[in-house]
Amino acid sequence: MKYLVVDDEPIARRRIQRLLGEFKILEFVGEAQDGQQAMELVESLKPELVFLDISMPGMDGIALGKYLREHNANLKLVYVTAYPEHALKAYQIFASGYLVKPVDRSQISELLNHLFPDSLAKLQYQVGHDIRWVNVPDILIAQTDERYTHIYFEGGDALIDIPLKKLLSDYPHHFVQVHRNTIVKKASIVKLESCEGVHKVVLSGVVEPVQVSRRAYASLKTVF
Repeated sequence: MKYLVVDDEPIARRRIQRLLGEFKILEFVGEAQDGQQAMELVESLKPELVFLDISMPGMDGIALGKYLREHNANLKLVYVTAYPEHALKAYQIFASGYLVKPVDRSQISELLNHLFPDSLAKLQYQVGHDIRWVNVPDILIAQTDERYTHIYFEGGDALIDIPLKKLLSDYPHHFVQVHRNTIVKKASIVKLESCEGVHKVVLSGVVEPVQVSRRAYASLKTVF
């Protein structure tokens, strides 16, 4: 989940970036010190989440949030401010969250659980007599056969008895279907390839490209 930090104070930007760095689902892509710079970075970096201050010189966070919301309907805005009395104005422009300084890890964890219910989810699997768990955000590929679903994740692979259809419906922000028997991690998609009628998707962290159906390829081309 790509995010951008907007605050006129460098120390505040570094602090929120340090806290957010503890969450693997979040990927820092840039920081801005004012509204104009933020608008330019949102346009070029395409973050999915923006953490922004309210009290800034020039364009304040409320005006910036209104602009970003009007031009990026799916962008999630989270205000980070020392002034809780501004919360109502923030939510009037459909802010996704509101954190009051000084921010701590528990606040961020609660916010992420609210915004992305599947972000901290875990799936259970068994190795011999041992029960183990894998974080859903770490799963790169899930493929099914007639009986089981084979998942591949950072550090290994496992068999689980959860159907692909359920994985896709339970974690729609994480997975996208690329074939009738395969789903992959959306955020890991690097590019699409097509050669002599064979379509594939290249994933970050995966050596071999994954085959894509004709229908899925047409759909993915409109997004990636």
